[in-house]
Amino acid sequence: MSKKNSSVEESGVINEALNNAELGEKSSNVPATQPKKGKSGKKNDDKVGFGTRVKNFFKGIVSELKKVTWPTAGKVFAQFGTVCFVVLIFVLIIMGFDSLCSWLLRLLVGGAA
Repeated sequence: MSKKNSSVEESGVINEALNNAELGEKSSNVPATQPKKGKSGKKNDDKVGFGTRVKNFFKGIVSELKKVTWPTAGKVFAQFGTVCFVVLIFVLIIMGFDSLCSWLLRLLVGGAA
């Protein structure tokens, strides 16, 4: 298992070295996304208050709802009719299957019910 992990790590290092060579950068073992150690001098300047976050959240909701294409009333009623029709068909199929099963059960038991 260690052979597989080492080959995967080696291929990642090789790919990184090739990418850096193509870009003309020096190779380093530290990823660029890793933050530098030490204090930055800023104190909570990047933090946003709770009220601002809530306000931004609801602004986002409103902006997303404006992007929605709402169906017309006629289309809604047509789809509602289709759904009711399909549900009715399935109710009839299930009722028929239930009646068949109860008839077979009464036939097997002897009609005591």
